[in-house]
Amino acid sequence: MVAVENTTNETRVLGLFAELLEYPRPGVAQTARECRALIEAESAKAAVLLGEFAVFAERTPHATLEEIFTSTFDLSASCHPYVGYHMFGEAYKRSAFMLELQDRFREHNFTQGVELPDHIAVLLRFMECCPDTELTSEIARDALVPTLEPMTAVPEGEPAEEGEEPPEVFDTGNDYRRVLHALRLILQVRYGSPAEIEPIPLPEPERLVS
Repeated sequence: MVAVENTTNETRVLGLFAELLEYPRPGVAQTARECRALIEAESAKAAVLLGEFAVFAERTPHATLEEIFTSTFDLSASCHPYVGYHMFGEAYKRSAFMLELQDRFREHNFTQGVELPDHIAVLLRFMECCPDTELTSEIARDALVPTLEPMTAVPEGEPAEEGEEPPEVFDTGNDYRRVLHALRLILQVRYGSPAEIEPIPLPEPERLVS
């Protein structure tokens, strides 16, 4: 990934979320705590979710954490970490969407690394260093938030106990969804959602392919 210079706390948060949503490296709990401290003023609920995840990561052997990460993001179609997959499936439009993203990355001298350009962590890394606030808002509001909403939804068949509010995240065993939920809350605080703000539509991918 490209190095980011002169990051603010606001952009640092995006990089920390990206690190949490990449294949686990040592120090996951510390990363979650740093991110929690930076977002507490923006969303107390998101901070609580990251605090819970930090405790889980600290208590979980690293090899087990890797297994949980893989089962969450690679083995569950509902949580594939590729925005284009959720927006377009495996249709031609996803390929065109990724080509468009790569064009934007080149414009801003951003290197995506080994992951596909529509990976959530790649988009967060790009937003962390991209100076084009209109573009980063577009990506967050019109691509990331709509993708994260179903990923953090309560599954059917899991009603709340009588007199209780429905749970907003999955229970133990799906702790990475807490990270996804916290990210969604922060992006909605910062950028709104398509239902609340008139979206800036992404260019039609077909028109961008020569």
